Amino acid sequence: MATNDMAAKWDAFCDTLKAAGQELTQDHVPQDEQSQAEGLRYLSRMARAALEWYVEFNDAAFPVLYQPAHETIKLGADNPDNVYQKAVIDGHFDYRLTGRRGSIDYISFATSKGSYAENFKQIETGFIDSNMLDIDADGHFEIILSARTQSGNWLPMDTESESLLIRQTFLDRSIEVPADLQIQRLDPSATPEPLSSEKITANFDKAMAFYRNTIGLFSQWSKEIRNNPNRLLLWDQAFCQAVGGDPNIIYYHGHFRLHIDEVMVVKLASIPDCQTWNLQVDNYWMESLDYRYHRISINKETATVNEDGSVVILISPSPLNAANVLTTAGHSEGTLCFRWVGTNDPIHPTVKVVDESEVA
Repeated sequence: MATNDMAAKWDAFCDTLKAAGQELTQDHVPQDEQSQAEGLRYLSRMARAALEWYVEFNDAAFPVLYQPAHETIKLGADNPDNVYQKAVIDGHFDYRLTGRRGSIDYISFATSKGSYAENFKQIETGFIDSNMLDIDADGHFEIILSARTQSGNWLPMDTESESLLIRQTFLDRSIEVPADLQIQRLDPSATPEPLSSEKITANFDKAMAFYRNTIGLFSQWSKEIRNNPNRLLLWDQAFCQAVGGDPNIIYYHGHFRLHIDEVMVVKLASIPDCQTWNLQVDNYWMESLDYRYHRISINKETATVNEDGSVVILISPSPLNAANVLTTAGHSEGTLCFRWVGTNDPIHPTVKVVDESEVA
């Protein structure tokens, strides 16, 4: 493939980035300064994500565990309690995942086929979590990823599997230690093949498709959520699983729209037996707010429980002297995500908006 073909592919990539800017001007997108500034940053973050997912870490013969979402790449209501790790895989190969358990509360491992770059789907082809693992006395474990049945810790694939996603979930980031994990293909070649023009252009095609589709998908979610202000809605769980959700999680999404003197009150009447739960505050673009500097999420461990077993969470633009307060970090509107993890008896949260004086 000629040099000018490489230049043309780069031009196409840049055109894809340019076209995405129109998202900022859509009628359903907030036009306040903060939302627009975060929207511009979001577009840049998705460009980085697209290049990492499909250009840098896209060799299933030599997989690398990397973080697809973290403090500066956020998408789809990324969970502040999670460390996300991802690797590109191929269901025709076998892989060994090794690690040391650490003290983090919960880990899930899922293989899937499909992607946002192809069909907006990530269909699970295998699942195992930390409660199902055989782990030795020193905390070490090994998982075999294979389309063929394996003894011991086996994470199934099928021949179309193309992605491994790991969710490590904290109850308390300040004291828990995440698992230390590595992956390798069994019987690997000695070294990767030299990069070809066909491979790099195909990867750029996938990166461009991912960029367009991901921005479009979550824009549609935000639009739907914004049409139901100050509510937390139970989402179609089959849909959530089809786009890559954890099968152990029940998902709710919502929207807040608050004046400076208003408070959203979210109540859980009781807490069922569960691995954990959490509620987080996100911006319009479904990015978790900056949990490094603001308290924007709460979970089973960090919440104060009332004597009757209920939990009341306050979401406020202004500081409050009360328990279980989450800040909107300067946002007058944005999105919310609530999760039950590992329960068969979810309690639906109730939501109301009150004047700040009623809380005080």
